[in-house]
Amino acid sequence: MEQQVTKLERLLKQVPIETAERVLFLSVSKGNERAKVKNIRTTSLEGCMEWLKKELAKADSKKQYIRVDVVKTMEECTYLELMRKFFVVTRNNYFRRGIAFDKKFNTAFLAEELMGNALIKPSANHKVGFNSPELSFDQKNIDSYMKKKYGQTLKNKIPQRKFYIFDTQGYYSDEGNWLPLSTQPDQAGMRTVDYKTLPPSIDYAIEQGAAFLQRQIQDSGQFIYGYYPTYDYQLTGYNSVRHFSSLYALLEAQEYLKQNEELKASEQGLDWGLENLTIQTEDALYIKEKAASGISVKLGAQALAVLALAKFQLITGNTKYEAAINQLILGMERHFVDEKGETTHILDENLETKKKFNIIYYDGEAVFSILRGYAITKNPQHLALATKLFDRFVAKNYERYHDHWLSYATNEILLYLKEQKYYEFGLKNAFENLNFIEHRDTAYPTLLELLMAAIKMTDQLKASDDYKKGKFTEFVSKTDFWRLQQVAIKRAVIEIEKGVMHPEMAMFMKRPDKIVNGFYTRHDKFRMRIDDQEHFLSGLINFYTYF
Repeated sequence: MEQQVTKLERLLKQVPIETAERVLFLSVSKGNERAKVKNIRTTSLEGCMEWLKKELAKADSKKQYIRVDVVKTMEECTYLELMRKFFVVTRNNYFRRGIAFDKKFNTAFLAEELMGNALIKPSANHKVGFNSPELSFDQKNIDSYMKKKYGQTLKNKIPQRKFYIFDTQGYYSDEGNWLPLSTQPDQAGMRTVDYKTLPPSIDYAIEQGAAFLQRQIQDSGQFIYGYYPTYDYQLTGYNSVRHFSSLYALLEAQEYLKQNEELKASEQGLDWGLENLTIQTEDALYIKEKAASGISVKLGAQALAVLALAKFQLITGNTKYEAAINQLILGMERHFVDEKGETTHILDENLETKKKFNIIYYDGEAVFSILRGYAITKNPQHLALATKLFDRFVAKNYERYHDHWLSYATNEILLYLKEQKYYEFGLKNAFENLNFIEHRDTAYPTLLELLMAAIKMTDQLKASDDYKKGKFTEFVSKTDFWRLQQVAIKRAVIEIEKGVMHPEMAMFMKRPDKIVNGFYTRHDKFRMRIDDQEHFLSGLINFYTYF
């Protein structure tokens, strides 16, 4: 430990400090509990290091999460000035600065403490993805956390105080080394990657993310649906679409990682789904789901069941689900798709229309899954059904939705029908939304999925005889294939930085060991749902194997 402290001291001496005194924070978690955070304020770095040596001597660096933060800058402000700073933050959990409630730092919270304990809350009117959070202090949570950390609550009300907002340089103890953490405004305190460290970071994220998702499969085969990790709150309800889509992504990861033994867990999940989420007619099969409004039979669930079952057969060669694949596609043909290719999205338990349209995802999922099923069944009716659906998408300009499932579907139909209308559809689906994709500030993993499908499609296009003959010259001249790849790399970096629950953030949650290295959605209360894992895994696996 002494050698590690010496390394840290050398690093801390290089940090530019703008404050008159030195303030150092030490955060330690055993893994099964929230980090305990202490800080010291001295006139010199040497004084901080003496204190740090004594504190670190009590910790086992091999078994615990350890993090050190040094204060770089400090800004005094009134309550109103602080509220203005909160007000300009456009997303929940994107305020990345620490706050001290007095100049001597007797009561002070790192940015990660503020987030991990929900000390700052969005307004009651906030809807994730639709409006600004309008942040403010959560007095109840502050009092609760202060009681645990300091043994007392605030002696006077918040609006009467002066505050000291501070920025830090953080270091996380990683296998004997100190990993410097980011100081970028919306990423401060979290790890950062560059193009050199991106490949191993992605490889590790896939391995750990797959392990996290697999841990969510219970002995029955049903998933733990997800968590809000701040308080280790387990999400209730269940979603048939996400059950099968998560199994599909897990199978992709197990194939990528060559985890043959782990396939048993996925098979267990598939068996549970077919046993507990199905309605069987004489020769067709339908996926059901209990909802507040009664039983729902969703086109998306029907599709993802086919996709997951087909993936299992493709990987293992085991044909045990082939009959179910045929029956599910027959169910789609009979009750979800009419003669013109128009879809109905949700049926009731009697297979009557319950909701004509639910979400655009269902249409892309349907045609993609039918085509994946066709690869197994070789039934020409299945290809005809998929073609009828896709031609409707083209006629109705569905490329305007920029949906990643439609991108997957485009790639799949081009394996069988290399027609110009499908190429143009796929290119528009990606390129006409490229500015939004490039500049999106959240992880948003479906964007990388869309890009990777589009990149593979452009490769198909460039390899086609028609392209070589100049058939697509006019349309292709308006596109920038190189930019497509550069934006994909940028998205992959953002996903690793902003979407992985790295230990330096997990340690501030209630149960770090349950959530570490899973994938999360920061601006939705750090939500870690099974479909979050699904989209990150699929996009990153496609990215890594391609590049």
